[in-house]
Amino acid sequence: MLKALLLLMLSFALTTAGAEEYYERYDLRPQPGVIRLAVQPMAYPLAFISSVMQRDRILGGELDKAQLKLQVFAFRKGNDIVQVASESAFDMAFVGDMPTVNLAVRMPIAIGGLGKRNFSSVISRDYARLEELRGHKLGYSPGSSSHLVLMHGLRSAKLSERDVELVALDPAQMPDALESGAVDAFSAWEPTPSIALARNPRNRAIFKGMSTDWVVLRRSLTTSSPAVAQSLIAAYVRAINWMRRSKSNLEHAASWVLQDGQAFTGAKSAITAERAMEIARKDLLDVPGAPATPPLVDGAPPLSREFAFLKDIGRIASDRDDKPLREAFAYQGLTQVQADPKRFSLFRFDYAR
Repeated sequence: MLKALLLLMLSFALTTAGAEEYYERYDLRPQPGVIRLAVQPMAYPLAFISSVMQRDRILGGELDKAQLKLQVFAFRKGNDIVQVASESAFDMAFVGDMPTVNLAVRMPIAIGGLGKRNFSSVISRDYARLEELRGHKLGYSPGSSSHLVLMHGLRSAKLSERDVELVALDPAQMPDALESGAVDAFSAWEPTPSIALARNPRNRAIFKGMSTDWVVLRRSLTTSSPAVAQSLIAAYVRAINWMRRSKSNLEHAASWVLQDGQAFTGAKSAITAERAMEIARKDLLDVPGAPATPPLVDGAPPLSREFAFLKDIGRIASDRDDKPLREAFAYQGLTQVQADPKRFSLFRFDYAR
């Protein structure tokens, strides 16, 4: 009980700290000559793209010619990026579906492409059905894709938010919270579900829902420096092409992802390289047509359902329309890059190892 109480107190401190932690960790003031890349080392498979891009010598050479350098900022989750981006815009960010919507209503952005399409999962140990969670504690990340999946799951079980006790947690805290009994279930994106499933054979996924991640650019970069924006998009495409080319390449990428995650958290990853590679294959490399910006996701315009959900829960003003989101998806940078693979070196590779 004491351990559970301490964990919940730590959870409150972390989830209410907001952007202050990052202002202390990083110099987030705009700097000339710097391309600012916001990444999530603990979000798979997004971390595979960003870890490979950081080691792309072709991208580095193109930025050198433009008298620019790449600077990387790591965050625990996409909503943390949203909090600082509203005041200090990044040039490129890798974020989930809900943070992408939140970014679009806060600042002009351009969608560079799809970062992944996979499932967020509700994980429990002692319960096999969502219906059994009435009156119990559920861990979640407010305003995230897994939050939306959890709400869909509860509605399918004829439950509402009032029928459960929602506990705001960072994804990294969720497996411990489940083990200690601080929560009876949690909803999260990969690799958190895989970590929990590997930790205890009694843990199980009792609900899954589709979610997406996106490659986002600051729109002013695409208009003021279109060639630089295209170089960033090309590096994103090249990273996927390189990882698809061979198992050895994917193994190198996985080792970088684990290194970058450990550098960020200060702890060795709880997930194996093999499991990380499996997630990257299933959720990114084996997705038909990737990299792409699909016109529809499950029969609806991309992120339209997420936009409506955020309005429903009051995180977006009820009188806001989705024009900023539609304008974000109008960006044609990915189409332009893919139309000229030789010019943009989409199949020429040079990575620092």
